[in-house]
Parts: sequence; structure tokens; C-alpha cells
Amino acid sequence: MRLAAKRYRAAAVVIAASLVLVGCGDALQEPKLVKRGLSDLSESDVELERAKSENQNRLIDPKFAGKLDIIDDPSGIEAARAFFDDSDSMVLFAPDDKSVLRAATLAINQHLPAVEYDPSRRGDILNLVGDLEVKRLVIVGDIPWTQSSGDFTVIKDPGTHEALGDFTAFQYESKVVASPNQVVKDIARLDKTPYVELRPAWIPYEGEPDDDGKKLPAVPAQSRRDGQMAPNIVATADSPVANVITAAAYGGSVLVMPTADPLEDKRSMAMVAGLDEGSLIALGPEFGHVKEFKEKIRQGTPN
Repeated sequence: MRLAAKRYRAAAVVIAASLVLVGCGDALQEPKLVKRGLSDLSESDVELERAKSENQNRLIDPKFAGKLDIIDDPSGIEAARAFFDDSDSMVLFAPDDKSVLRAATLAINQHLPAVEYDPSRRGDILNLVGDLEVKRLVIVGDIPWTQSSGDFTVIKDPGTHEALGDFTAFQYESKVVASPNQVVKDIARLDKTPYVELRPAWIPYEGEPDDDGKKLPAVPAQSRRDGQMAPNIVATADSPVANVITAAAYGGSVLVMPTADPLEDKRSMAMVAGLDEGSLIALGPEFGHVKEFKEKIRQGTPN
């Protein structure tokens, strides 16, 4: 009995020591480098070897694994196809700044694809609606779009706080975006502060728009599509906002690079280091051709 007791106590000591060591390991683990906010660091604080290791040792959605794509379509149509296989609702927004920020607020919080309206792409938008099996098309801003078919419902957003509450069943606070140069960055970080409506500081606030007081139908939230396995997704301040909105709505963390050329800034390189063969999605035409972008990543990545 005594021998058994001693063995039991010895086993307990080993288990306890193991738990302490695991706890120490967790405590000593370095915080992640490649994340939103990386661009706020100074270049001297960026370790490319560490960034490369983080980039290459992640679980990736098989849809994007081993692929490097540049989405250069400014409308958001190709981004919607890339990140969504289907969606019950979609946001279609006018290109003015107020509508852009309003669309971002709704689409990212509800995890919906968003497309910028271009009258020359009307047929492509309708094709996308059909392919994604959209049941609700939410119109944000001044767009000449009426209910044209029984296949989906058109919901026009009156632009009020009350409408956001009707759509989402939540109350929103306002956040002012300081300047047009800050739009992409604030949109990319919007999912970190849910239930915040973005408003442009450079457009005077004229109060709530008039509406008829009618309660609007709900636009149900969808689940994140990334499954916590999104590829690295990069943008710049010049990237098409529709692409950024849709990537963020998919659930991915959009990393805003200081420069589209990763060889020009160490922080930009850290966001793509080691990913010349993927898994990487770039959200704008400013990244150039895939072959050239791959070569720049290869040149700047430590061996």
C-alpha cells in the first residue's frame, strides 16, 4: 500500500510539474507579429524571419491553400466570387463616400458580400446575384434599381440609425473616419469593434434622413466563412473598397500594407514574407501582375 501511495504521489508531482511547464510555455509565447496593427510598428521592430515562420505555419482554407491571387476588379464582383460560394443577402452600394462607409458597416457586421454599383456592370451584378442564390439585395445610396424579378427581394436602405437596428436587431454607435486616406484601414478593422457605424468626417452631418417610418425587414447575419483558416489577405489605402469590405465580411483579417511593393517597406514585406507560392490574396490592381509580385516577395524573403 505504501509503495502504491508513493507511486501515486510521484505521478501527481510529474503531472503538476508538466502543467506548470505548459503554463510557462504559454506565458512565454511571443505575441503574433503578422496581424492588423503591424503597419503601426516601426520597421526596426519587424523581424522578417519571424514573419515568414508565422505566414508559413498556419491552417489555411483548402480553397486558398497554395494559391497567390490578385483581385484587380474594382467593383467587388470578383471578390464576392472568390470569398463566397453562396449568400442569402448582398449589399449593393453607390460609390459616394457616405454610402461606402454605410455599406461596410452593414456588410461586415452581417458577413455579407458587397458590390459597388456601376451601371455598365448591371448584367454582371445580376449574374452574381443568381450565382450566389441571393434572396435579398440591400441597396445603399442613390442607385436606380427597382424590383425587377420575383427571384430576390430589393430592400432600399434609408440611411438611418433606426434602419440599422431593423436590419440587424442591434443598436449602433458612430465612429468618424478622419480622412479618405483612412477609409480602407478603418474598414479593415471594423469587425474588431462591432456595432459601430462609420461616418466620413469630411462630409457634414445633416441629421437623420427622412423616411416614412415603416419598419424594415431583417437582414439576418450569416456565419463567418473563413472557419478561422483565412489566407493572408493584403490591401493598401488605394485598394478598391468593395474588395476590402467583402474580404472582411468573409471573416479574414485584412492587412493594410504601407506600400504595394513589399521591397519598399519592411512592414509590407512581413505581411507577405514566404508566400511567393501562396497562400495569399491581394485586393487591388496596385499589386501589379502575379508573376512580378511573386518575384518581389521571393527577393525580400529571408532564406
